[in-house]
Amino acid sequence: MSPKEQDKLRDADALARNAAQARANANGDAGRGLMEVVVGLLVLAIVSSIFLHVIKLGIAMYTLNAATSDVAQELKKAHESAIRDNKKMSVIFDLDQNKYGIDRNGNGKLDTGEAEDLPEGIALSETAIISFMPSGTLPPKTKPPSIRISNDRNSKKVSVSALGSVEIE
Repeated sequence: MSPKEQDKLRDADALARNAAQARANANGDAGRGLMEVVVGLLVLAIVSSIFLHVIKLGIAMYTLNAATSDVAQELKKAHESAIRDNKKMSVIFDLDQNKYGIDRNGNGKLDTGEAEDLPEGIALSETAIISFMPSGTLPPKTKPPSIRISNDRNSKKVSVSALGSVEIE
């Protein structure tokens, strides 16, 4: 092949490469445009907000479950103390102060050291006093009580049977 023919072949090859590059640029394969970046950021923002909402709901449910378990434990402690100490024990639920606790000195109110605060965002359904007799049962002719504990979305109920057993519903 002569040098002239080789030059023509190289020129034709370069021309073909330039034409392929021009087609690629015309098809949008040159890189990311501003619109793609904006759409990608928008999708990322939406997925992130959904993820944060799910996390927030999970934390709220965990807090409600923990508060309900704590209230049930306090009622069980009062039940066991009434039997062990052979005296009437009461658990007081104070709606106004959002507190509860065992009335250890029997004065009918929550003193310093007796009260437990409910976590922020958790509320009691009512002010109530649940008493256990020395036998561990509720006082005679007492309707079995229940306390509803709730947050913004859900609620749970802690019930006490006439025999003094505590259940979460």
